[in-house]
Amino acid sequence: MKPPIARLLFLAFLPALLLCAGCSDDDDSSGGGTVLPDRYKITFYYTPVESFFGGTPQAVTGCTSIDCSSGLQDLGAYPADFIAAVRLEGSGRLTSGPYAGQYLNGSYGGNFWISSFPPDAYRSSLRPFETAAANESGLPRGTRFRLVGPLLENGSPIPSAVESRLLDATWNVQDRFEPGYGGTMHLDLYVGDQTTPSFASSPFYLLLENTAIEVF
Repeated sequence: MKPPIARLLFLAFLPALLLCAGCSDDDDSSGGGTVLPDRYKITFYYTPVESFFGGTPQAVTGCTSIDCSSGLQDLGAYPADFIAAVRLEGSGRLTSGPYAGQYLNGSYGGNFWISSFPPDAYRSSLRPFETAAANESGLPRGTRFRLVGPLLENGSPIPSAVESRLLDATWNVQDRFEPGYGGTMHLDLYVGDQTTPSFASSPFYLLLENTAIEVF
């Protein structure tokens, strides 16, 4: 079972963070990396999609852009279960109301705001099967890596098609955990928008342990 994971969300009222030089490019790494020992715990996160959720509609107020310091604008009313998922995962894709097709962002105790993409901790877009979250004391931002098989959950192999998809991906640390969460040997990998009624029924609802990675 995958435990809930708290990641650092860029709150709209915080100053813009400085971007590091050369943190990302679009070229996949292939071979020639350094294999780190099989000690990593790997979990997965996603973007909730409103249409999969129920619950009593709740009014949401906040900002209509990522760049306001505070906001009390009416952002619409959305299912309570969806709002809870947004607070947990950081953002969710809206499918109803005036902001349908955009993303509602928020965190526990934080403001809500609207964006045209699901943001990472540095205000860039999360990229499915590329963005990874790490603890600041673990892999630094911009580290690119691949998982090294075999991939095991509870000591057993995962489905071969799922393993192939994960092993084929080159991941890039462009997100991070909330302070106090994660750990130096924990990586959380982004797999995109929700595609099943519950993420618990997704083939990527996994907790991989004692996993090796190849760093480039």
